[in-house]
Amino acid sequence: MPQTDTPFKLLVSEFTPDFAAWLLDVDEADVCRVQPLNIELPARAVRIDTAFRVTLADGRVTLLHIEFQGRRSERPMPLRMLDYLSRLAQQESGYLCSAVFYVGDGAGADDEGTHRVDCPDGSLTLTWRYRVIRLWQMRAEELLTLDRPALLTLVGQTRIEEPERVLPQVVATIRQTPDEGKRIRLLAALTSLMRDEEVLKMAEKLVEAIERDLMLDTPFLRRIREEGRAEGLAAMRQGILDVLAERFDPPATHYRRIEAQLETTTDLEQLRALLQAAIRTTDIADFEQVLEA
Repeated sequence: MPQTDTPFKLLVSEFTPDFAAWLLDVDEADVCRVQPLNIELPARAVRIDTAFRVTLADGRVTLLHIEFQGRRSERPMPLRMLDYLSRLAQQESGYLCSAVFYVGDGAGADDEGTHRVDCPDGSLTLTWRYRVIRLWQMRAEELLTLDRPALLTLVGQTRIEEPERVLPQVVATIRQTPDEGKRIRLLAALTSLMRDEEVLKMAEKLVEAIERDLMLDTPFLRRIREEGRAEGLAAMRQGILDVLAERFDPPATHYRRIEAQLETTTDLEQLRALLQAAIRTTDIADFEQVLEA
C-alpha cells in the first residue's frame, strides 16, 4: 500500500490526539500530551510505522503503536506484531497499546487481533493482542458518528454506500476546523486517501465549491494526491532494488540497467508483481527476463 502509506503516517503524526482518543477509548480532552517517538528496535532491523508516548489526564503514560497494512505482507501480520510488541515492551515500561489499520478489500480478514500459543498439556504458553481496524469493512457513517475531522479523512477507505449524502457531511465537518492550515491539510488528506475515482471527483467538486476562497481548487488537490502516488512508486522501485541487491549482489552495470527500466514503470500493480519476482526468481538473469516481459 505504498500509495497511501505516506498520507496515513503524515495524518497520524499531525493529528495524533484524535487517533489516541479513539484508540485508547478516552475523551479527546483526556489526552494531555503526545510525544512522537523514534524507536530503533534491537537485534535485526525492524521498522515500525508510528509510535507515540501519550499522557492522559489522570497521569497515566501509554506507548501507542500504530501500523498500516494492505492486502500483502511478507510475514504474517500476527507474527510481525508479536515481534513489535515484545521489543517495544522491552524499550518502554508501563502501558502499551497497539493497533493495526487494514487497508484494501480483504486485508486482515482473518485477523481478530488476539493470538495465543499453547503447551501440549493444554496450558497457555504465550498470548498477545492488538486492536484491529479494517477500514474497508467499516461503513462511512461509523466515522461520522465520531465527529472528529481528522478521522473523517479516512472515509475514502471505508464503504460509502451513499456518497452524495455522506461526502457533503464530511467536507462540512472538516470545514469547521478553525485553524486554516490544518483545514487545508485535512482536505488534502481526504482526497489523497480516496480509493474510488468517482467518489474522489465528487469530493473534489465539494471542496472546490466550499473552499474556493482558500485556493483549494481541484488542480491543487490533484497535485497533492499525485505527489503521494509518486512517493509510493519511488518506494516500491527502491524496495525491488534492495531485494535484488540483498539476494544477488548484481554487478553495477546490471543494477543501473534495471534501475533505469524500473523508472519507466509507472503502474503500481506491475511494480508489485516485479517485487514478487525479485523475491522468487533464482538469479538476476531470471528477474531481467521477467522485467523485459
